[in-house]
Amino acid sequence: MRTASKIIGAVLLVSACIASAAADPIDADTVLRKMLDSESSVSFTARQITTISRKPSLTSEQIVYRSGFRGMRIEYVEPALMRGEIMADDGRQLAHFIPKAKVLKIRPSRLAHLRLRTEQAVEASREGHLTAELVGRDKIAGRAAYLIVVKPKSHRHGPTRKFWVDTEKWIKLKTEDIAPDGSVASTSYYTEIDFVNSISDEKFRFDAPPGVRVEREAGPPGALPLDKAREMVKFRILEPAHLPPGFKFVGASVMPFREGKFVALRYSDGVTSFSLFQTPGRTLHPKFLHRLHEGPVRPGKGIYSWRRGELNLTLVGPLSSEEIRKIAASMK
Repeated sequence: MRTASKIIGAVLLVSACIASAAADPIDADTVLRKMLDSESSVSFTARQITTISRKPSLTSEQIVYRSGFRGMRIEYVEPALMRGEIMADDGRQLAHFIPKAKVLKIRPSRLAHLRLRTEQAVEASREGHLTAELVGRDKIAGRAAYLIVVKPKSHRHGPTRKFWVDTEKWIKLKTEDIAPDGSVASTSYYTEIDFVNSISDEKFRFDAPPGVRVEREAGPPGALPLDKAREMVKFRILEPAHLPPGFKFVGASVMPFREGKFVALRYSDGVTSFSLFQTPGRTLHPKFLHRLHEGPVRPGKGIYSWRRGELNLTLVGPLSSEEIRKIAASMK
């Protein structure tokens, strides 16, 4: 019996070694690539906790239905002020139902923008503009996960994102955004998740109940090519001659603002994005305009405002102070 046990033990040990040698070695770039690929196809239902670390911070709990880029639905269960809100996105438009205000807001699809961001991240990864590091393993929602840290290669002190990636389905189970100063800007993670074969398209549509006002909102940055935006305003739109490596122009939007319009130009490297807002001086509040005449203004974290000629410019995004100054100085 003892001899037989030794033989069995040896066989099991050899089998384990062979299996280990045959397994594909996993690295951060592979995890990142598989994670990005999974965005387009995996379907699941989940319970999620999200915290936005602003002052005051806001934590919410949601039930999530997701079917790749085909559809997404978020139902808020906490906090009380958001309970009952529903966001249904069918890949063409996003319907946001706010029961307390008795309003249904129709906006451009977030999934369409997420698809674009994912494509940019894939390209940035292939071109070597992103650095990814596998720093360990963890368990999220009862599932095994790889923990990777991803950040733009050019940003010594730039923003960082941490992803906890399911080792089987490659879905992000947890995401953490780290600001350039090292503080956690936001955290989102699943407490429960069930993978399914499909979700009905009906789940991603939402019709206004009786007595609910419908409001249609203009598109976000990224909706227009730059030449089209230029045709829609009477002032000259400035562009940055300097961009951090890997960043590209995503698109523009033109929005009404007080007695005029403002333009937003959006740039992204696939992981990080920033926006440049421009409007003539006469549209701003006189007190803020006076402050701008005295020099650049930082009205909040990740926000930098300044003047160039008759234009007022504001950069919003998690970039380092060094990069923000370079971008601001290069506007022309």
